[in-house]
Amino acid sequence: MPYVPPPRRAAHQRIAERNERLTRVGPGTPMGNYMRRFWHPVAATAELRRDAELPVIPVQILGERLALFRAEDGGLGLVAERCPHRGAALSYGMVEDDCIRCPYHAWKFDRQGRCMDQPAEPDDNPLKREIRISAYPVQEVGGLIWAYLGPLPAPLLPRWEFVVREDYEQDVGISRLPCNWLQVAENTMDPVHIEFLHMMYTNYVRKRKGLPVIPLRKHKKLEFELFEYGIIKKRLWEGDSEDSEEWRVGHPQIFPCTAQVSYHDGWVQFQIRVPVDDTNTRLYWYNCRPRNAGQPRRSEVPMWENPWAGPDGKYIPDQLNAQDMMVMISQGDITDHSVENLASSDQGVVMYRRTLLEQIERVERGEDPLGVIRDEAKNTPWIDLPIEREISFGFQGVQASAAYEFPETERQKHEAEPAQ
Repeated sequence: MPYVPPPRRAAHQRIAERNERLTRVGPGTPMGNYMRRFWHPVAATAELRRDAELPVIPVQILGERLALFRAEDGGLGLVAERCPHRGAALSYGMVEDDCIRCPYHAWKFDRQGRCMDQPAEPDDNPLKREIRISAYPVQEVGGLIWAYLGPLPAPLLPRWEFVVREDYEQDVGISRLPCNWLQVAENTMDPVHIEFLHMMYTNYVRKRKGLPVIPLRKHKKLEFELFEYGIIKKRLWEGDSEDSEEWRVGHPQIFPCTAQVSYHDGWVQFQIRVPVDDTNTRLYWYNCRPRNAGQPRRSEVPMWENPWAGPDGKYIPDQLNAQDMMVMISQGDITDHSVENLASSDQGVVMYRRTLLEQIERVERGEDPLGVIRDEAKNTPWIDLPIEREISFGFQGVQASAAYEFPETERQKHEAEPAQ
């Protein structure tokens, strides 16, 4: 170990303590308590179809292992995965009416976590009345299943505009990242990485493959503003007017950890980062696009896998989403802030971390944090967030993800086909 002078040692300790406060999400941790004040997706609806062979799946969120099931009436239940009898997994249980039975000895639990039956025990066994497992509210909106793990009464599940609009179609890609949620979410607060990771690095890879390069651009100004639901990020590219929507309007980082970004042709994407535990993150790439006139609405929001590695286990350096995931994961399972050297271009990251720490303190004082919604009027018919609808950069010819046979390539192919 290198010698660290006492003043630096003290600073290192303070940063290490702050790192713990920001990254650990289990029950009882400061960040875990904060995260539990929000609704988070725990699955896509397509993962829990009504006609599934077993209408129950295991889910993990904020360090808790849970069983998500669809009851016979179509409703949803979310309970602790471990049966309190002998520890078998309820995620392989038997759904019965609006309850779930353990596959081992058929102990039965309702959607509130109450034990309703212990068939191998006498009817008057007092243990049945005493047993209760964790159970959480769940709602189904926009093709995702959302859960709330915090204290009651629960806030409203936000109705973000493009998630609930009837004239938009949605699809969702899912990535599973073996790293802490914060280094995933911070990517949005670092706009300059586009110049280098997605432009310079992309061109480096494309040149080595003999492919044409893309235009490089440079930021002239950046600005970050706190607002009711999080932080607005604004950018001005060199050569653009200050009338550009990217500078006048920008786009939001919705607290605690969701980015809403705009692309082309009305396409809006939510990047929803869900902490599975301290060292794993589930990332939903939730796409929303205007539905073509006369096109019937889909019966289900399609789900697709968005991998960060190829079949050989190596990163995918020439796809935009995979580039982001490469730099997130390669920082380590939980990046060590004490060995960082933040610079002026990291102003958004600094603001994000500082604001998160302030929100943790609000929760510790018994207050609602920024972005929690309890006013039905604000949530009806939907929440209209500020977001630019025109952007002045693009990546023509570059794949955004490994899964672009769906939706992009397939959509473009069908649009190019002549009408029959």
